[in-house]
Amino acid sequence: MGLELMAWSRDTAWSQGDVLRAEDLLSLGVSLPDTAAMAVVISHDCDIANDNLNVEPDVEFVLGKIVEEANGNYRFAKNPRILHISVKHSDDPCVVELAASRKVVINKDALANYSPDERFSIDPKSLRILQSWLAARYRRQALPDVLVNRLCPVFDFMEKQGKKYAKGILGYWFDVDPRSGDLSSEEPYEIWINIVYTIDDQEAGQNGVVLAKSIKEKFPGLMAKTEDLGPVVLRHCEAYSEQEFTLRDLREMIEYRLEYLSYRMDPEGPTV
Repeated sequence: MGLELMAWSRDTAWSQGDVLRAEDLLSLGVSLPDTAAMAVVISHDCDIANDNLNVEPDVEFVLGKIVEEANGNYRFAKNPRILHISVKHSDDPCVVELAASRKVVINKDALANYSPDERFSIDPKSLRILQSWLAARYRRQALPDVLVNRLCPVFDFMEKQGKKYAKGILGYWFDVDPRSGDLSSEEPYEIWINIVYTIDDQEAGQNGVVLAKSIKEKFPGLMAKTEDLGPVVLRHCEAYSEQEFTLRDLREMIEYRLEYLSYRMDPEGPTV
């Protein structure tokens, strides 16, 4: 990097998925947690290229680090807070962990004097997963608190089973009746659970089947733990490939990404 300051232009080398080195972040005045080794661009390419700095003055990054191996619960954008994503580092495969809460904004005038870390590269598939993860944090839906409390043992079981059979599982999609409102302890909620798996992994289908079977078998016993709070009736629990699960299903159902936030707005409210 020379002494002459550069101006931002539409020909910038920066694009979504590029990596900024830790030393450059520090030079830009960004305070890093001990575990942060880089930052990944999450702004859209069109916003990055926009050289009208009155309209788009900044580029947004999320802090990350290289981890030894991927945690299945953090892959495929299943968890809205943490993502494990496959990238290449000096042509070797590696896994980068990103934390949604660790975002930083850097002014384009300052960033213009720095270049992306060319040792890192992200393929189109991983970039789509990154985009899905970014969107999911804001579009995921919530369930009534009463239903969350009743289902706590089920969610705990799904978390534990998910760690065993997470490979290739894209996520869970629920249908619930009623969708909103707290029912009395005498009134039942009804729930339909759909487990969706990727077609890119040979183990994924079997993992989905095992998960669905285990949930169906354990559901009555799990619900007995909260029977004083009221009943939940399991109407359906099956595994589907991403080819079978339709866009209509995706639009009409509630996505559950292994970390769950209820309607309660207080951050100390119940999470599963």
